[in-house]
Amino acid sequence: MQLGDYQELTVLRETPIAYLLTDGNQEVFLHKKEALDNYLPGSRVRVFIYPDNAGRWTASTKEATITLNQAAFLPVVDHNPKYGIFLDNHLIKHLLCSKDDLPFNLKEWPITGDRVFVVMKEKKGLLYGKPVGRKQIASYFSLPPSLEIGKTYPAWVQTLLPEGLVAFTERGEEIFIHNNNTRQPHRLGQAVEARILKLTETNEYVGTLIEQKEIMLHEDGLRILAYMDQHNKEMPYTDQTNPEIIQEVFRMSKSAFKRALGALYKSGIVELTPEKTKKTKI
Repeated sequence: MQLGDYQELTVLRETPIAYLLTDGNQEVFLHKKEALDNYLPGSRVRVFIYPDNAGRWTASTKEATITLNQAAFLPVVDHNPKYGIFLDNHLIKHLLCSKDDLPFNLKEWPITGDRVFVVMKEKKGLLYGKPVGRKQIASYFSLPPSLEIGKTYPAWVQTLLPEGLVAFTERGEEIFIHNNNTRQPHRLGQAVEARILKLTETNEYVGTLIEQKEIMLHEDGLRILAYMDQHNKEMPYTDQTNPEIIQEVFRMSKSAFKRALGALYKSGIVELTPEKTKKTKI
């Protein structure tokens, strides 16, 4: 009898709360709330074998998303800093992903609703989900990458790097996103909308999480936004500010400043008042 996989077992007998199943050597219980029918002794039943909360092998007629050594994106349903995160594998008992396989920083842990690509493993009679390494994820998919430059795709963050993050699509396509192309910290399993910028010579996709209209802003506009981000999202400078002050603070002419500020205002990114400029989109 194999833990973490399906078995065709024979019904030995019925108890008040369960059916006792056997493969001829071992016996397991199939709880009646898991049964699909009223089984008679001698009936054959296809079940998934997993350990219950007490570590006892038990059976389920539910269809698990993954079995032993299979991998998939599984949704996060709960977390516990002492143990790790719990994943929905379509069974009564959730699949544990150990804290030892998660980032050291709890802020980078997945939250409920995030999705993590894991492979089911067995150790000492227990089943657990282990995140698949960045370079191994593609091996679980058969379709070749087919992302289009300029298009946006839903993906999930699966690797956090000092220089950026790596997200994967539902089809297993890898997208690298540099820190310069993000506007906030991200966590493992987080859903993102990645726009493809290019395909490198090594056939790796590079993407961005920044909205198209912000990318198209003139360099002067980005310089103004960077200044505001460093000063509580606002500044005491407007289109009425003295040219000498503009030159000293932003190293640009008054006319360039006004053009950039006007573009930011038309895009709805900033709000203008006579006394200051405030960023409205964080």
